[in-house]
Amino acid sequence: MQSSVFESLGARLGIPTEGPWQWLIVAASVPVGLGLARLVVHGFRRAGSVVARRTSTPWDEKMLDAAIAPMTLCLGVVLTAGFAKMTPVGREIVADVRSLLSALFIAGVAWLLMRVVGILTEVLDARALRHLQEGSEASRGLRTQARVLERVARVIIVIVAGALVLLNFEAVRNVGVSLLASAGIAGVVLGLAAQKPVGAILSGLHILFTRPIDLGDKVVVDGQFGTIEEIRLTHVVMKIWDERRLIIPTARLLDESFENWTKHGSEKLGTVEIHVDYRTPVEAVRQHFESILPNSELWDRRVKAVQVTNVTERTIEVRFLMSATDSGKLFDLRCWVREEMLRWVRELEEGRFLPQERFTRASPVAEAVERRGPASGRARRAGGVDGVSDVAT
Repeated sequence: MQSSVFESLGARLGIPTEGPWQWLIVAASVPVGLGLARLVVHGFRRAGSVVARRTSTPWDEKMLDAAIAPMTLCLGVVLTAGFAKMTPVGREIVADVRSLLSALFIAGVAWLLMRVVGILTEVLDARALRHLQEGSEASRGLRTQARVLERVARVIIVIVAGALVLLNFEAVRNVGVSLLASAGIAGVVLGLAAQKPVGAILSGLHILFTRPIDLGDKVVVDGQFGTIEEIRLTHVVMKIWDERRLIIPTARLLDESFENWTKHGSEKLGTVEIHVDYRTPVEAVRQHFESILPNSELWDRRVKAVQVTNVTERTIEVRFLMSATDSGKLFDLRCWVREEMLRWVRELEEGRFLPQERFTRASPVAEAVERRGPASGRARRAGGVDGVSDVAT
Protein backbone atom coordinates (compact mmCIF):
# COMPACT_ATOMS: atom_id res chain seq x y z
CA MET A 1 0.00 0.00 0.00
CA GLN A 2 2.90 2.29 0.79
CA SER A 3 4.39 1.69 -2.68
CA SER A 4 1.08 2.40 -4.42
CA VAL A 5 0.68 5.66 -2.51
CA PHE A 6 4.11 6.94 -3.49
CA GLU A 7 3.72 5.66 -7.07
CA SER A 8 0.41 7.52 -7.38
CA LEU A 9 2.06 10.60 -5.95
CA GLY A 10 4.87 10.30 -8.50
CA ALA A 11 2.38 9.93 -11.34
CA ARG A 12 0.44 12.98 -10.23
CA LEU A 13 3.62 15.02 -9.96
CA GLY A 14 4.65 13.91 -13.43
CA ILE A 15 7.95 12.45 -12.34
CA PRO A 16 9.74 10.86 -15.31
CA THR A 17 10.20 7.11 -15.08
CA GLU A 18 13.03 6.87 -17.60
CA GLY A 19 16.31 8.62 -18.20
CA PRO A 20 18.81 10.16 -15.79
CA TRP A 21 16.13 12.03 -13.88
CA GLN A 22 15.12 8.92 -12.00
CA TRP A 23 18.67 8.52 -10.66
CA LEU A 24 18.58 12.11 -9.45
CA ILE A 25 15.26 11.43 -7.71
CA VAL A 26 16.68 8.32 -6.01
CA ALA A 27 19.71 10.30 -4.78
CA ALA A 28 17.49 13.13 -3.53
CA SER A 29 15.13 10.76 -1.71
CA VAL A 30 17.58 10.37 1.19
CA PRO A 31 17.93 14.05 2.21
CA VAL A 32 14.31 14.78 1.32
CA GLY A 33 13.01 11.83 3.33
CA LEU A 34 15.16 12.59 6.39
CA GLY A 35 14.41 16.30 6.21
CA LEU A 36 10.68 15.77 5.92
CA ALA A 37 10.82 13.25 8.77
CA ARG A 38 12.60 15.80 10.92
CA LEU A 39 9.96 18.43 10.20
CA VAL A 40 7.13 16.03 11.01
CA VAL A 41 8.74 14.89 14.25
CA HIS A 42 9.42 18.43 15.42
CA GLY A 43 5.83 19.35 14.62
CA PHE A 44 4.72 16.41 16.72
CA ARG A 45 7.10 17.60 19.47
CA ARG A 46 5.54 21.07 19.55
CA ALA A 47 2.01 19.69 19.61
CA GLY A 48 2.99 17.35 22.41
CA SER A 49 4.54 20.19 24.38
CA VAL A 50 1.22 22.03 24.39
CA VAL A 51 -0.43 19.02 26.00
CA ALA A 52 2.50 18.36 28.34
CA ARG A 53 2.37 21.87 29.80
CA ARG A 54 -1.14 21.20 31.06
CA THR A 55 -0.05 18.14 33.04
CA SER A 56 1.81 18.00 36.34
CA THR A 57 3.87 14.89 35.58
CA PRO A 58 7.62 15.51 35.22
CA TRP A 59 8.35 12.82 32.68
CA ASP A 60 6.22 13.77 29.65
CA GLU A 61 8.55 16.56 28.46
CA LYS A 62 11.57 14.28 28.83
CA MET A 63 9.78 11.54 26.94
CA LEU A 64 9.05 13.87 24.04
CA ASP A 65 12.66 15.06 23.88
CA ALA A 66 13.99 11.49 24.00
CA ALA A 67 11.67 10.35 21.18
CA ILE A 68 12.86 12.94 18.61
CA ALA A 69 15.97 11.15 17.32
CA PRO A 70 14.58 7.57 17.20
CA MET A 71 11.34 8.69 15.58
CA THR A 72 13.27 10.74 13.02
CA LEU A 73 15.28 7.64 12.09
CA CYS A 74 12.23 5.40 11.76
CA LEU A 75 10.14 7.90 9.81
CA GLY A 76 13.15 8.87 7.72
CA VAL A 77 13.69 5.26 6.62
CA VAL A 78 10.03 4.94 5.63
CA LEU A 79 9.92 8.23 3.70
CA THR A 80 13.27 7.65 2.00
CA ALA A 81 12.17 4.24 0.74
CA GLY A 82 8.80 5.67 -0.34
CA PHE A 83 10.29 8.55 -2.35
CA ALA A 84 12.82 6.24 -3.97
CA LYS A 85 10.02 3.92 -5.11
CA MET A 86 8.55 6.67 -7.29
CA THR A 87 10.90 5.47 -10.05
CA PRO A 88 11.56 1.99 -11.45
CA VAL A 89 15.27 2.24 -10.59
CA GLY A 90 14.39 3.29 -7.07
CA ARG A 91 12.10 0.31 -6.65
CA GLU A 92 14.88 -2.05 -7.67
CA ILE A 93 17.36 -0.39 -5.30
CA VAL A 94 14.91 -0.48 -2.40
CA ALA A 95 14.25 -4.18 -3.06
CA ASP A 96 18.01 -4.85 -2.97
CA VAL A 97 18.57 -2.99 0.32
CA ARG A 98 15.26 -3.97 1.87
CA SER A 99 17.01 -5.99 4.60
CA LEU A 100 19.22 -3.05 5.53
CA LEU A 101 16.28 -0.63 5.66
CA SER A 102 14.30 -3.04 7.84
CA ALA A 103 17.29 -3.38 10.18
CA LEU A 104 17.53 0.41 10.46
CA PHE A 105 13.82 0.67 11.26
CA ILE A 106 14.05 -2.05 13.92
CA ALA A 107 17.12 -0.35 15.39
CA GLY A 108 15.17 2.91 15.59
CA VAL A 109 12.30 1.23 17.44
CA ALA A 110 14.73 -0.46 19.84
CA TRP A 111 16.47 2.88 20.38
CA LEU A 112 13.14 4.49 21.23
CA LEU A 113 12.25 1.72 23.68
CA MET A 114 15.67 1.97 25.36
CA ARG A 115 15.18 5.70 25.86
CA VAL A 116 11.68 5.20 27.25
CA VAL A 117 12.99 2.63 29.74
CA GLY A 118 15.80 4.98 30.77
CA ILE A 119 13.42 7.90 31.38
CA LEU A 120 10.98 5.78 33.37
CA THR A 121 13.86 4.56 35.53
CA GLU A 122 15.08 8.12 36.01
CA VAL A 123 11.62 9.27 37.08
CA LEU A 124 11.23 6.39 39.55
CA ASP A 125 14.71 7.01 40.92
CA ALA A 126 14.03 10.72 41.44
CA ARG A 127 10.74 9.94 43.18
CA ALA A 128 12.45 7.39 45.42
CA LEU A 129 15.19 9.87 46.35
CA ARG A 130 12.57 12.45 47.23
CA HIS A 131 10.73 9.99 49.46
CA LEU A 132 14.03 8.88 50.99
CA GLN A 133 14.81 12.44 52.00
CA GLU A 134 11.38 12.58 53.61
CA GLY A 135 12.29 9.56 55.75
CA SER A 136 10.74 6.69 53.80
CA GLU A 137 13.03 3.68 54.14
CA ALA A 138 11.05 1.68 51.55
CA SER A 139 12.30 4.03 48.81
CA ARG A 140 15.66 2.27 48.71
CA GLY A 141 13.86 -0.90 47.64
CA LEU A 142 12.05 1.00 44.88
CA ARG A 143 15.37 2.34 43.59
CA THR A 144 16.89 -1.14 43.60
CA GLN A 145 13.98 -2.69 41.72
CA ALA A 146 13.90 0.15 39.17
CA ARG A 147 17.62 -0.15 38.44
CA VAL A 148 17.64 -3.93 38.06
CA LEU A 149 14.42 -4.02 36.02
CA GLU A 150 15.90 -1.36 33.74
CA ARG A 151 18.87 -3.61 32.99
CA VAL A 152 16.62 -6.61 32.44
CA ALA A 153 14.41 -4.62 30.05
CA ARG A 154 17.45 -3.39 28.12
CA VAL A 155 18.75 -6.94 27.73
CA ILE A 156 15.35 -8.15 26.47
CA ILE A 157 15.09 -5.26 24.00
CA VAL A 158 18.55 -5.96 22.62
CA ILE A 159 17.88 -9.70 22.26
CA VAL A 160 14.51 -9.25 20.53
CA ALA A 161 15.75 -6.44 18.27
CA GLY A 162 18.84 -8.44 17.37
CA ALA A 163 16.71 -11.47 16.50
CA LEU A 164 14.39 -9.39 14.31
CA VAL A 165 17.35 -7.87 12.51
CA LEU A 166 18.82 -11.32 11.87
CA LEU A 167 15.53 -12.45 10.35
CA ASN A 168 16.01 -9.93 7.55
CA PHE A 169 19.26 -11.50 6.34
CA GLU A 170 19.12 -14.87 4.64
CA ALA A 171 22.52 -16.04 5.85
CA VAL A 172 21.66 -15.74 9.55
CA ARG A 173 17.88 -16.08 9.43
CA ASN A 174 17.93 -19.41 11.25
CA VAL A 175 19.64 -17.78 14.21
CA GLY A 176 16.92 -15.16 14.45
CA VAL A 177 14.18 -17.78 14.22
CA SER A 178 15.82 -19.75 17.05
CA LEU A 179 15.99 -16.70 19.27
CA LEU A 180 12.35 -15.76 18.75
CA ALA A 181 10.79 -19.19 18.93
CA SER A 182 9.49 -19.92 22.40
CA ALA A 183 11.00 -23.37 22.42
CA GLY A 184 14.30 -21.98 21.25
CA ILE A 185 14.34 -19.29 23.93
CA ALA A 186 13.46 -21.84 26.61
CA GLY A 187 16.21 -24.12 25.37
CA VAL A 188 18.76 -21.30 25.41
CA VAL A 189 17.78 -20.26 28.94
CA LEU A 190 17.83 -23.83 30.27
CA GLY A 191 21.09 -24.55 28.52
CA LEU A 192 22.84 -21.48 29.84
CA ALA A 193 21.33 -21.53 33.34
CA ALA A 194 23.84 -24.15 34.40
CA GLN A 195 26.71 -21.90 33.45
CA LYS A 196 28.25 -19.40 35.80
CA PRO A 197 27.37 -16.10 34.05
CA VAL A 198 23.68 -16.92 33.75
CA GLY A 199 23.72 -18.28 37.29
CA ALA A 200 25.03 -14.92 38.44
CA ILE A 201 22.26 -13.15 36.53
CA LEU A 202 19.66 -15.36 38.19
CA SER A 203 21.24 -14.52 41.55
CA GLY A 204 20.86 -10.84 40.71
CA LEU A 205 17.18 -11.34 39.94
CA HIS A 206 16.80 -13.24 43.21
CA ILE A 207 18.30 -10.29 45.09
CA LEU A 208 15.89 -7.98 43.24
CA PHE A 209 12.78 -9.74 44.50
CA THR A 210 13.93 -10.93 47.95
CA ARG A 211 15.72 -7.63 48.69
CA PRO A 212 18.35 -8.65 51.26
CA ILE A 213 20.05 -5.37 50.32
CA ASP A 214 18.95 -2.10 48.74
CA LEU A 215 20.78 0.87 47.30
CA GLY A 216 22.16 2.99 50.11
CA ASP A 217 22.17 0.20 52.70
CA LYS A 218 25.02 0.15 55.22
CA VAL A 219 26.54 -3.34 55.27
CA VAL A 220 29.54 -5.22 56.62
CA VAL A 221 31.10 -7.79 54.30
CA ASP A 222 34.34 -9.58 55.21
CA GLY A 223 34.90 -7.11 58.03
CA GLN A 224 34.60 -4.16 55.61
CA PHE A 225 31.97 -1.53 56.39
CA GLY A 226 30.49 0.37 53.47
CA THR A 227 27.46 1.59 51.53
CA ILE A 228 25.76 -0.27 48.68
CA GLU A 229 26.40 1.97 45.69
CA GLU A 230 25.33 -0.20 42.73
CA ILE A 231 23.37 -3.43 42.35
CA ARG A 232 23.87 -5.16 39.02
CA LEU A 233 22.73 -8.53 37.78
CA THR A 234 26.13 -10.16 38.28
CA HIS A 235 27.76 -8.13 41.06
CA VAL A 236 27.25 -5.50 43.73
CA VAL A 237 29.47 -2.44 44.23
CA MET A 238 30.04 -1.40 47.84
CA LYS A 239 31.65 1.95 48.65
CA ILE A 240 33.97 1.62 51.64
CA TRP A 241 34.52 4.50 54.07
CA ASP A 242 37.97 5.29 52.61
CA GLU A 243 36.52 5.76 49.08
CA ARG A 244 37.54 2.30 47.86
CA ARG A 245 35.03 0.07 46.07
CA LEU A 246 34.49 -3.57 46.96
CA ILE A 247 33.08 -5.67 44.11
CA ILE A 248 30.98 -8.55 45.44
CA PRO A 249 29.45 -11.27 43.20
CA THR A 250 25.71 -11.53 43.70
CA ALA A 251 25.92 -15.30 44.15
CA ARG A 252 28.21 -14.79 47.13
CA LEU A 253 25.70 -12.55 48.87
CA LEU A 254 23.17 -15.36 48.64
CA ASP A 255 25.57 -18.10 49.79
CA GLU A 256 27.31 -16.30 52.67
CA SER A 257 26.07 -14.23 55.59
CA PHE A 258 26.72 -10.51 55.97
CA GLU A 259 25.53 -7.67 58.17
CA ASN A 260 22.91 -5.19 56.97
CA TRP A 261 22.79 -2.21 59.34
CA THR A 262 19.83 -0.49 57.67
CA LYS A 263 17.49 -3.35 56.75
CA HIS A 264 14.61 -2.13 58.93
CA GLY A 265 15.79 1.39 59.75
CA SER A 266 19.00 3.33 60.14
CA GLU A 267 18.84 3.98 63.92
CA LYS A 268 21.74 2.37 65.75
CA LEU A 269 23.07 1.80 69.27
CA GLY A 270 26.75 2.11 70.13
CA THR A 271 29.02 1.75 73.14
CA VAL A 272 32.21 3.28 74.48
CA GLU A 273 34.32 1.49 77.12
CA ILE A 274 36.95 3.05 79.38
CA HIS A 275 39.07 1.52 82.14
CA VAL A 276 39.40 3.42 85.42
CA ASP A 277 40.64 2.79 88.95
CA TYR A 278 38.62 0.86 91.56
CA ARG A 279 38.16 4.04 93.60
CA THR A 280 36.37 5.85 90.76
CA PRO A 281 32.92 7.17 91.81
CA VAL A 282 30.68 5.50 89.21
CA GLU A 283 27.69 7.69 90.06
CA ALA A 284 29.75 10.82 89.34
CA VAL A 285 30.79 9.31 86.03
CA ARG A 286 27.15 8.58 85.19
CA GLN A 287 26.06 12.11 86.04
CA HIS A 288 28.78 13.68 83.92
CA PHE A 289 27.96 11.44 80.94
CA GLU A 290 24.25 12.28 81.16
CA SER A 291 25.07 15.99 81.43
CA ILE A 292 27.31 16.17 78.33
CA LEU A 293 25.28 13.89 76.02
CA PRO A 294 22.47 16.42 75.34
CA ASN A 295 25.11 18.93 74.20
CA SER A 296 25.79 16.86 71.09
CA GLU A 297 23.52 17.13 68.04
CA LEU A 298 24.62 13.63 67.04
CA TRP A 299 22.62 11.98 69.86
CA ASP A 300 19.01 11.26 68.92
CA ARG A 301 17.82 11.25 72.57
CA ARG A 302 16.54 7.69 72.49
CA VAL A 303 18.98 5.67 74.62
CA LYS A 304 21.63 6.48 77.22
CA ALA A 305 23.08 4.31 79.99
CA VAL A 306 26.23 3.84 82.09
CA GLN A 307 27.16 0.41 83.46
CA VAL A 308 30.19 -1.34 84.97
CA THR A 309 30.53 -4.30 82.61
CA ASN A 310 33.80 -5.87 83.75
CA VAL A 311 36.50 -5.85 86.44
CA THR A 312 40.14 -6.89 86.26
CA GLU A 313 42.88 -7.15 88.87
CA ARG A 314 43.78 -3.51 88.22
CA THR A 315 40.78 -1.64 86.81
CA ILE A 316 37.04 -1.60 86.30
CA GLU A 317 35.45 -1.29 82.85
CA VAL A 318 32.73 1.34 82.49
CA ARG A 319 30.53 1.13 79.40
CA PHE A 320 28.58 4.08 77.99
CA LEU A 321 25.56 3.21 75.81
CA MET A 322 24.14 5.77 73.36
CA SER A 323 22.06 5.98 70.17
CA ALA A 324 22.09 7.89 66.88
CA THR A 325 19.97 8.15 63.75
CA ASP A 326 22.50 6.37 61.52
CA SER A 327 25.83 4.59 61.66
CA GLY A 328 27.85 7.60 60.48
CA LYS A 329 26.55 9.86 63.22
CA LEU A 330 26.96 7.04 65.74
CA PHE A 331 30.64 6.68 64.90
CA ASP A 332 31.23 10.41 65.36
CA LEU A 333 29.21 10.40 68.60
CA ARG A 334 31.24 7.52 70.04
CA CYS A 335 34.51 9.28 69.24
CA TRP A 336 33.27 12.50 70.86
CA VAL A 337 32.04 10.74 74.03
CA ARG A 338 35.30 8.82 74.32
CA GLU A 339 37.34 12.01 74.12
CA GLU A 340 35.13 13.90 76.57
CA MET A 341 35.06 11.16 79.19
CA LEU A 342 38.81 10.56 79.00
CA ARG A 343 39.45 14.26 79.41
CA TRP A 344 37.09 14.44 82.39
CA VAL A 345 38.64 11.42 84.14
CA ARG A 346 42.12 12.79 83.52
CA GLU A 347 41.23 16.16 85.05
CA LEU A 348 39.15 14.75 87.96
CA GLU A 349 41.22 15.26 91.14
CA GLU A 350 44.37 15.53 89.02
CA GLY A 351 44.06 12.07 87.51
CA ARG A 352 43.57 10.23 90.77
CA PHE A 353 41.13 7.74 89.18
CA LEU A 354 43.24 6.76 86.20
CA PRO A 355 44.41 3.11 86.16
CA GLN A 356 47.29 2.66 88.67
CA GLU A 357 49.81 0.04 89.73
CA ARG A 358 49.95 -0.66 93.51
CA PHE A 359 53.02 -1.99 95.31
CA THR A 360 53.08 -3.22 98.99
CA ARG A 361 56.32 -2.75 100.93
CA ALA A 362 57.72 -5.85 102.74
CA SER A 363 57.93 -5.94 106.61
CA PRO A 364 61.22 -4.87 108.33
CA VAL A 365 61.91 -8.43 109.63
CA ALA A 366 61.68 -9.89 106.14
CA GLU A 367 64.08 -7.22 104.86
CA ALA A 368 66.57 -8.05 107.67
CA VAL A 369 66.45 -11.75 106.85
CA GLU A 370 67.14 -10.98 103.19
CA ARG A 371 70.14 -8.79 104.19
CA ARG A 372 71.69 -11.53 106.46
CA GLY A 373 71.54 -14.08 103.74
CA PRO A 374 71.85 -17.89 104.41
CA ALA A 375 72.10 -18.79 108.15
CA SER A 376 72.03 -21.90 110.34
CA GLY A 377 68.94 -23.93 110.59
CA ARG A 378 68.30 -22.63 114.11
CA ALA A 379 68.69 -19.07 113.04
CA ARG A 380 66.40 -19.64 110.10
CA ARG A 381 63.80 -21.25 112.36
CA ALA A 382 64.12 -18.43 114.89
CA GLY A 383 63.91 -15.86 112.13
CA GLY A 384 60.90 -17.59 110.72
CA VAL A 385 59.18 -17.60 114.11
CA ASP A 386 60.08 -14.00 114.73
CA GLY A 387 58.96 -13.08 111.26
CA VAL A 388 55.62 -14.72 111.74
CA SER A 389 55.23 -13.11 115.17
CA ASP A 390 56.04 -9.68 113.74
CA VAL A 391 53.68 -10.05 110.84
CA ALA A 392 50.89 -11.17 113.14
CA THR A 393 51.31 -8.12 115.33
